[in-house]
Amino acid sequence: VVDNEVMTNEENYAFDVAGYLILKGALKSVDVDALNNALDQTTDRHGMLAWPEGQREPFRNLLVHPVLVRYLNQICGSGFRLEHLPRFLTEPDPNAAGPLTGGDEPRDQSRAYYHQNETRRCQFVRAIWALEDVNPGVGGLVVVPCSHKENVETPSDLREGHDEMGLVKQIVLRKGDLLLLADTVVRGFKRW
Repeated sequence: VVDNEVMTNEENYAFDVAGYLILKGALKSVDVDALNNALDQTTDRHGMLAWPEGQREPFRNLLVHPVLVRYLNQICGSGFRLEHLPRFLTEPDPNAAGPLTGGDEPRDQSRAYYHQNETRRCQFVRAIWALEDVNPGVGGLVVVPCSHKENVETPSDLREGHDEMGLVKQIVLRKGDLLLLADTVVRGFKRW
């Protein structure tokens, strides 16, 4: 279980190099069960914070989860703000231009990632909670590691899914893990 008050050098290095960090076991099994039970009570997959009392609380608790807050304070800086309410990862991104989105070209300071001499600027982080295991080869979220600070335009064949160039990696998660992903990482989905 993640209980570091300050990110370790290894965590900082992993996030800076790859553009993402997996915090294993960030959610306790009782929390995962409460989230899954709330989901089992409805077919609606939107607006969780407006669900009836008892169903919405597990999702509201995610917004202020101590592990999430602690890491976002270090990655984005204290005083970060949430841009989106909880939603399902499998919901299509309305801004997606093709199978892969993200990237940082041309360099856009409103979304940019920068880390040098213990100064980090990460303008947007996606927090993804695993409520079930995501095993290798089953599909789901894929990324192009290290693409969060690229200075070369993503090739259209890679972005459109015609040629992965050996760069696309599926993210493997265990139930209860938290994935923190720099928004500028090139990412997409493979069929489950």
